[in-house]
Amino acid sequence: MILVILALGSDRLKKSDIGSSRWVKSGIVCVSILLLIMGLDTRWAWSETPAPSVHWGSMAFPDQYSTLTGGLTINRFTPFDGLGNRYDSTVGNTLGFNLITLSWTQHWGGNWKNWSTNLTAGVGPTGDEITQYLQNNVVHQFRQLPPVPTTNPRKETDAMIDGSVTRWVPLWGGPKLIFVGGGFSLGTLYQQGFLRAGVRRLQITPTLYHHDTWGDVSVRVSAMGRVSYQDNGSALHAVRQTAALVQPAVAFGQYRRTETGETIPTWEIEFALMWDSGIFVNTTGQSQKQFAWSLAASAGPVRVETWNDSMGNIAERDYGPTYGATLTLDVLRVWNYFHEVRSIAPTDSPAS
Repeated sequence: MILVILALGSDRLKKSDIGSSRWVKSGIVCVSILLLIMGLDTRWAWSETPAPSVHWGSMAFPDQYSTLTGGLTINRFTPFDGLGNRYDSTVGNTLGFNLITLSWTQHWGGNWKNWSTNLTAGVGPTGDEITQYLQNNVVHQFRQLPPVPTTNPRKETDAMIDGSVTRWVPLWGGPKLIFVGGGFSLGTLYQQGFLRAGVRRLQITPTLYHHDTWGDVSVRVSAMGRVSYQDNGSALHAVRQTAALVQPAVAFGQYRRTETGETIPTWEIEFALMWDSGIFVNTTGQSQKQFAWSLAASAGPVRVETWNDSMGNIAERDYGPTYGATLTLDVLRVWNYFHEVRSIAPTDSPAS
């Protein structure tokens, strides 16, 4: 993974300024540390949201169980829509972030029972592709929308490091549902400190189907409030100093619970809405509010999610400048599956 990251960023690092290079090097160091950690934890895995996805519309809930995963996250901003209307902000160029990410969440025990920590690192080339192709040649062609123009796209290597600490509160001695915590985001995009609280995967229907190994099929809801303090980065030069975010979600899936109260989805389909006071500002300093939706699906070790701010006028065209997507794969979960299969395979050879 490190070789892939270095290959993507080596040419652009030569052209980056000193500050940007320093952040990229920090991101590569963090990714390296996470790779070393991969040999120390072999639990089920997922991933938290890397910056800036949270302000683009993605789900930003903390991991409900221990995780270790890698994947690709893309986010795109463009100051025009398909009809040529300009988005009123100080960002005047196209941003296409392509971050190769690694994310590690640990739910601790002992004196730190009901506490979890997360560390997520992402690094990759920022340019017009692959986000332009997905926007115009896939989504807009499918929805028969006019293509969105590209304006002076940023060409750099960007990196972000995100971390958080979360306190979980089990309900009635059962699963960990209520959470409160805070964290940070540092890198070339922007800087941020945040606080968040909410409820995660609260079951609202009776169990529709039960399996001893795979768990219970049911409908569950989540909700979160998040406030943050922000500062500029090399990619976003004028961000709103404070921001508030509200995100509700509903999910249908099959879930099992560990002995320590962690809820793990065997498979899941989840839909979320988001209202964000925004990190973008116009020339007079007024913030640009964001309304977005997100749809995620997972099956075993694979999860895919996409988000878009088109809920402002979804029937006619994309409303606003942003969209994104992520694809993650839990390699350790795949490895553990094959390891379990091998362990239960017959080992006795037939008698001669």
